[in-house]
Amino acid sequence: MKTNIIKAFAGYQQALYGLVLLALTGMAGCKKDTPVAQPSGPDNSSTIKYVLNDNFTFSVVYGALTKVSLQDSLANAGPYTFIAPDNGAYLLMNIPALVTPYSFQFFTSGTLKNMMRYYTIDGEIALKKLPLTENKPYKTHTGGNIYISKYLNGTDTVTTVNGLKFTSMDNATSNGFIQVIPQIMNAEVYLNAVSYLHNDSTLTLFSAALQRSGLAASLLQGNEPYTLLAPSNMAFQQSAKLRLNLGVSTLDSILMADPVKLTTFLKSHIIKGRYFDGDFFRYFKADPESIVTLNANKITIGGNPAGFHAITFVSNGNKGIPAAIAAPAAYNPTIINSNIPCGNAVVHIINRVLIP
Repeated sequence: MKTNIIKAFAGYQQALYGLVLLALTGMAGCKKDTPVAQPSGPDNSSTIKYVLNDNFTFSVVYGALTKVSLQDSLANAGPYTFIAPDNGAYLLMNIPALVTPYSFQFFTSGTLKNMMRYYTIDGEIALKKLPLTENKPYKTHTGGNIYISKYLNGTDTVTTVNGLKFTSMDNATSNGFIQVIPQIMNAEVYLNAVSYLHNDSTLTLFSAALQRSGLAASLLQGNEPYTLLAPSNMAFQQSAKLRLNLGVSTLDSILMADPVKLTTFLKSHIIKGRYFDGDFFRYFKADPESIVTLNANKITIGGNPAGFHAITFVSNGNKGIPAAIAAPAAYNPTIINSNIPCGNAVVHIINRVLIP
């Protein structure tokens, strides 16, 4: 009886040893045949992708990158400069820091992808090392440009992109820099102002008036930059209710208007040079006589420089009543009607016509 128990125990030991050996062999085989994939790029844990992902202050912009499948591109070797709106920038658009499936519900995939590509630039732009400059263009991944200015304000040096002051600069990663801004930017998609105006359905009357006057062809398809204070369709329509006798409140009236008179009226909405709202506030503060339209009409700048596109414009003939940035016809936090860059212009959509 005792001998049988010993034999059975020895058999059990031998079987157990075989199972353990088989398991070890299997584990060795899995380790050899299934290598762990690593993201491409230098020092993967400190690339732009991982720094954005690891910092809660960038949770929304990282969520946007992920939404359009661009986050992994920022783990590549680069080098890149990524302009990152912080969470406060998105909160201005009612998008909270906690990203959910509904965070980007108002963005089309194309708009969101263009925006993320617009924030990405090939090469390292060390802002602190840049010389003083005015709206220097840098090509982005959309093919459009961002515009960086660096200027002296008293004893301080201020650096802006599309008129926005950087809040944190030259945050180094292993594949480039992260530059932080307090608001989101409209992407530059169109090569010139005329192309943009033709594709914005809220500016149909302004676009038609420019065509009728001849200004669209003579000014806004060239390389010289202009700033357009573009009245919305509603602003044109309201001009009749205000009894301004401009004859521009309908498409038919615009197509029948005297081109010479129309040109004079429209030139009150066009300024030579590239002015983002930050530029307007800065130049007006330095010299209140400096903002002048193409027909020598002086524009007074008002509003809150620290606000969210809270700039206003008063023309000579407006009797002190300001034109503000037009609100979207329906609630849509993705629509920002100020600081719209084009290849040869900046467009600000306003809610009132400007009278010479």
